[in-house]
Parts: sequence; C-alpha cells; structure tokens
Amino acid sequence: METILWILIILSFLMGYVGLVYPVIPSILMYWIGALIYTFFVGDNLGIMFWLILGVFTILVFISDMAITKYYVGKLGGTTQGEWAAIIGVILGMFIYPPLGVIFVPLFLVFITEMFMYKDASKALKAALGSLAAFVTTTLFKIVVYTLIILWFVLDVFVF
Repeated sequence: METILWILIILSFLMGYVGLVYPVIPSILMYWIGALIYTFFVGDNLGIMFWLILGVFTILVFISDMAITKYYVGKLGGTTQGEWAAIIGVILGMFIYPPLGVIFVPLFLVFITEMFMYKDASKALKAALGSLAAFVTTTLFKIVVYTLIILWFVLDVFVF
C-alpha cells in the first residue's frame, strides 16, 4: 500500500511540472496534494517550515503570473489597457487551446488592444512581445519554485 501512495505522491509532483505546459492542470495544487498524501497516509514528519514555505511559494506562484505579465507589457511600451489585456489573456489562454493558448491568447489580446490604443503596429507588436517575455519568465520562475518544493520535501522526509 505504501508503494502505491509513493507512486501517487511522485505522480502528483510530476503533474505539477506537466501543468507548466498544460496550464489547465493546477500545478501548485499538485504539490499540495502530494504533500498531503504523504502527511495523512505515509508519514507525519513534514515540519512546520515545509508548510510555511509551501504556502509562501503558493502565493508567489499566483502573484507571479499576473505581476510579471503586467510588468513586461508595461516595460515594453504597453498601456494600462494592454497590461490588463495580457492578464485577461493569461487567464483565458488556460482554457482556449492549451497549452499554446497561454502563449498566444495574451499575445493576440495585447496586440489588438495596443493597435486600438496606438494605431501603430510596431508599438503594438513590441508591447505584445512583452506578454511572451512574461510567459517565458514565469515558466522559468515556476520551474525553480517547483524544484525547490520537491527538494525541500525530499530533504524534510529523508534527512530532517
């Protein structure tokens, strides 16, 4: 039975990584599920520090998508409306043709919004590319965060 539980824990962690390219899967929730399976069914020695760090990382992951997207669009010349279009595009992109929707829906929405605002395709494209830069940045950030969660979990279970 314990082997099956460990397989479920490992699969939940792997599904967290899959959620990076298939965003309909709630990645951060998968790490919570794996940790909860371990805590309730395998062992109870995950420390309070693990749970605090998991909570902080969860908040950071939620905030990072929107904040980094808003930042990059604005930094590359986007308007406030373009920044909001990027955020809406990230949310809609999770459900419209995943995983590519998360990349192309914000790009498209920002481009259309900025074309409406600027009437200049080069400025609109530059702002739209900010949403692409944000996607790459947040994905890399999440890879680091998810890897740290797994490393902390392994250390907490087998070392501490």
